[in-house]
Amino acid sequence: MTDDNVTGHFVDSQKNAEITITARAVSRGVSNGRVVCLYGNRKQFYRVFLQKIQIEGELERFRTAVHLAKLQLREISRQSVAFNKETKINIFDAHYQMLEDNALSVKIEKLIEEKKVNAEWAVKIVTDSYIANFKSIADTYLRERYIDVEDITERLLNALSGGGKSNFLLEKNSVIVAREIKPSTLIELIASAPKAIVTEIGGWTSHSFILAREINLPAVTGVTGILRRAQTGDEVIVDGFIGQVILHPSENTFKKYQARAAQFQKAKAPNSNARKEKLITLDGRQITVRANVDFIDQQIRQKLSGASGIGLYRSEILFNQNENFPTEQEQIQAYRKIAEIVGTERAAIRTFDIGPEQISGAGQEKEKNPALGMRGIRHSFSNLEHFRTQIRALLQASSKKNNIDIVLPMISDVSEIILTKKILEEEKQNLRERKIEFGQIQLGAMIEVPAAVLIVEEIAGEVDFLSLGTNDLVQYLLAVDRDNGTVAEWYKTLHPAVIRSIKKVLEAGESCNIPVIVCGEMAGSPVYAAILIGLGAVELSMNLNSISRVGKTISGIAFEEAAQIANQLLRCRSAEDGEELVRQYFLQKWSHLFTPENLPGGKIQN
Repeated sequence: MTDDNVTGHFVDSQKNAEITITARAVSRGVSNGRVVCLYGNRKQFYRVFLQKIQIEGELERFRTAVHLAKLQLREISRQSVAFNKETKINIFDAHYQMLEDNALSVKIEKLIEEKKVNAEWAVKIVTDSYIANFKSIADTYLRERYIDVEDITERLLNALSGGGKSNFLLEKNSVIVAREIKPSTLIELIASAPKAIVTEIGGWTSHSFILAREINLPAVTGVTGILRRAQTGDEVIVDGFIGQVILHPSENTFKKYQARAAQFQKAKAPNSNARKEKLITLDGRQITVRANVDFIDQQIRQKLSGASGIGLYRSEILFNQNENFPTEQEQIQAYRKIAEIVGTERAAIRTFDIGPEQISGAGQEKEKNPALGMRGIRHSFSNLEHFRTQIRALLQASSKKNNIDIVLPMISDVSEIILTKKILEEEKQNLRERKIEFGQIQLGAMIEVPAAVLIVEEIAGEVDFLSLGTNDLVQYLLAVDRDNGTVAEWYKTLHPAVIRSIKKVLEAGESCNIPVIVCGEMAGSPVYAAILIGLGAVELSMNLNSISRVGKTISGIAFEEAAQIANQLLRCRSAEDGEELVRQYFLQKWSHLFTPENLPGGKIQN
């Protein structure tokens, strides 16, 4: 919220009664603006009003998408040998015929022309009417055909993302409201400078909200039925400090939030004087703090000067920007920029951690449990040509600075590292034969699944460093979906299994004399950072906006004290015991740093 819209209030909000909704804060800050509702599952979209000159291009984009969707259906039908012929005709041919039906396309094109709206919105409105008609039919068999329309709708929306970019921007002062928001969608919308995010589902460690915290974008989640309660254009205030959404705020309510919003905007402004300082505990233990980064802009460049390099760069941002695998040259350019920015420090770049559903135009069906599906290193090995391209790009980008590290996600077996090392050597030889320069890259493994923890000593013997991803580690250890708000209370960071696993990984790194970088959200929490230091962590990587808060904690505690609470946590029998122990110990020893609200069991836990 800029100064001009801090004071500007939308008077027509008085037409509706003020509604206050409790939510879960997942990215701190306060902002207000106009609701923009997002729809869609894989490719998210919102309503856009077009200029007359844009309509013909939008019609062509829709026609291209229909053609692409039909090609996908033909390909799926051809490959689906597991189904008998009759089933294939009933399913895939029925969907194909639905797309062939001119009536559907004519209605969508007519809506684009008459209402001057984007193709995604026209598809939604027309197919929603079809679905409503099917659901009203008395005959059970025909009524169930609405599912086919839903399938076709999703396929068309997916095809639109591969049928030419829309390049639409959000209007100024937009607050994104959605059932959930995907990282790729948020990345696309960042250029529009949204004011806040409100979702029905999601968790603190969701990639989308990690990204929101990196760019200081207020966000709340857990708002059931928000798409039924809010409409595009409604005025809303989002409080990402206490977890609150206020729809149709009154004049008095708006004025109450003015000062807080202005203060937040001032606090989040980039600090051009940021500088890196040694972070040392009271008893002299030095802690290295690095940054987790998704993308590079001017604010990120300025803030990076306060970090000791990049501990985790999520390279899938390049995938999202290109809506498919980026080319070798696109990757080289991006990685070189990172190498230059960190200068004499190092940058750990994680290879693509994506799933098959993220590939535009692939016609892939959504995995029922993507967290346990074809992602991370598994997806890389299943797409070896693209994996080799990324390896070559990383090698070449490191030729000038020699400061790039590779991190492999979702490692669960030593054989995955051995195969990667073989590919690395083969691609080095490939570059030598072509007389192309490359750098000396270090190789690391993400420790984020229980299998990797149990064999961490063997893994440590094959790599140059370990990256401990606490977000996924907690998820997999406790079998709790980190993005599912309904099971959020079971996501227990202080569970004994989590604390003991972290200790085991840190001990393996020390035993093999290799660094262990803790790069999950635990590292960016002042509370959990203190515990990690006590467990033996000396390298933390976090959201840039967390560095100052964690730095204050590091400078205000003694390692000896942190080790004492960590050793007691290792003996706890339950997460609840651990939380109570932390509350008592922190308030007794470090009351100058923590309040009850900032500790587990308080209102703000991260």
